[in-house]
Formats: sequence, structure tokens, C-alpha cells
Amino acid sequence: MRGFSMQSKQMLAVLFVLMLGNSQAYAQGVSSTVLVFSSGMMVLAGLTVYVILKIRSSLRNHLDRPAK
Repeated sequence: MRGFSMQSKQMLAVLFVLMLGNSQAYAQGVSSTVLVFSSGMMVLAGLTVYVILKIRSSLRNHLDRPAK
């Protein structure tokens, strides 16, 4: 199994949408500061997942190479 399956990517996307929806449902008036902060955090979470997947694939490729 390489990386995330399609189902887990979809579940992760649904989780982010639900988190965004829940934060807006309980707030009386959402300020622009909160929206910028929460969208920034979601971008950071996405980049974190991307970097972790790239590191994993790089390590996997490095370990699969024969020794010199």
C-alpha cells in the first residue's frame, strides 16, 4: 500500500469540511481574523500531509536501491 488510499483522502476532506462547518455553526458572527486563521491552519495541515508523504516515498525509494 503506497501512501493514502482514495477512501482515506476523501475522509480527510470530509473531516476538514465538517470542522469548518462546525466552527461557523456555533459562532454568532465569524470575524475575518478567525476565517484567515482557520484557513491558514487548514493549508498548513494539507502541506504537512504532503511533506510527510514525500518524505515517506523518498525514504522508500532510498531503501529500495541496492548498496554500492
